[in-house]
Amino acid sequence: MKKIIGKIFKGLGILLLVLIVGVLGWRGLYGRDLIDSPYDLDKQGQIINTWDSAMQDGAITHEEIAIHYAPQIDQAVNVLLSAGGRGDFITAVDYDGDWSCLNNWENLTKGNLGAVVYYSVQETDTHYYVGYYFYHPRDDAEVWLDRHENDLEGIMLCVPKAAEGYALPEMMYTQGHGNVYFYFGDGLLDGEKMLAGSIYGGSLTTTYLDRPHLYIAPNGTLYNQGHSVSAYGWHFPYWSVGNSGVRYVYGGRADTPQFWNGAFEDNMCSYDLRPLDELWVLRNGPYDGTSVFGSYGAFDGDNWGEDRANPPWAWRNKTAYGFGGSFLSDPVWTFNRAIAGANLSAGYVDNAYADWVLTFGAAMLPSTVKPEDVTLHLLRDGWEFGGPDWFTLAEGENGFYRVDLIGERDRLWVAAPKGGSWRMEIRDASGKVVTGAFAAVTGEYIGE
Repeated sequence: MKKIIGKIFKGLGILLLVLIVGVLGWRGLYGRDLIDSPYDLDKQGQIINTWDSAMQDGAITHEEIAIHYAPQIDQAVNVLLSAGGRGDFITAVDYDGDWSCLNNWENLTKGNLGAVVYYSVQETDTHYYVGYYFYHPRDDAEVWLDRHENDLEGIMLCVPKAAEGYALPEMMYTQGHGNVYFYFGDGLLDGEKMLAGSIYGGSLTTTYLDRPHLYIAPNGTLYNQGHSVSAYGWHFPYWSVGNSGVRYVYGGRADTPQFWNGAFEDNMCSYDLRPLDELWVLRNGPYDGTSVFGSYGAFDGDNWGEDRANPPWAWRNKTAYGFGGSFLSDPVWTFNRAIAGANLSAGYVDNAYADWVLTFGAAMLPSTVKPEDVTLHLLRDGWEFGGPDWFTLAEGENGFYRVDLIGERDRLWVAAPKGGSWRMEIRDASGKVVTGAFAAVTGEYIGE
């Protein structure tokens, strides 16, 4: 009997030792590694803000803005695909030590999958527009048609400028698999006018501080919408795969997830921020197989099809005209045309992610044609860049009309390569160009 009791106590002692080591190990992973960062994790795994109190007086930098609003990201992981789920890890485009994207599929098991989120900041007199972008080396699926090398999705926040400190985000849009979804703060807007593919009545909520809580879908089937980004709580149920995932939080360190088979809150990992400029400056090539991009608007990839992933300056919304890069190049207009009552100021103080400023002038119609019977189309070298839901015709002077963009403005900030020609077409209900009709557009190249 004494031997049995002794064995029981010995077993309990070993169990206690394992628990102590486990707890200390957890605190080492998620506590000690973040001590030198602007945000530390307490024992409950919540974020404690130490950045704002330590900020020096003076103008707020774009990096400080990006850090302040850096989201909490719950990344679902499909352990059945991509090297046990590693294809769902958020990381840097050059995670494998080089800037070629032609080998990023192959190097998944060899590269450093430290967590990196890219950011962009633009501003007007009244608002900041803060973007976050999430790169995965593989968009994987059971169906080969849905696979491709490289994948980049993201979000854009609209944040009013505050007299002191930081304001709460007012609106947000997220992107994934060619769809754009809009969210707005409770009680701010009625949402009566939103583009097809939007989530009607979506609410932008923050979990702590001013940071959005996001969900990113895992690799999987076509219905999974692999790596599509949504506000947490608005994702479709079938996007979840089991109970596996990583909760990424900003900690100023590009850590690699150590655990991902379990609930989000049990598997926390710090990510670092890097400016989108690192990718933006490479957009014009060279396209020689040694760089990030295969063309201006596509990552260089050769697994399961060529160059099938796009950077944010080439994202388009499948369900509506537009978003031909306006997700990034002109966020003011994107919010204005999607959400009724946004009424955002169009004058940028800082917008480094546009190559062109297009200015729209007068339009002329034959006397037999009414403005409500035609549509306007923006073309670049024969390719339709903007469709009929972009423009309206307003009464002008001396028989002319004024071309207005949705949102009552006459200019558009665009991402497109240097060179080429811009023109407008006016078409009738059958889609034919109206003879004798004319609409003016001029383009000024401002890219570098």
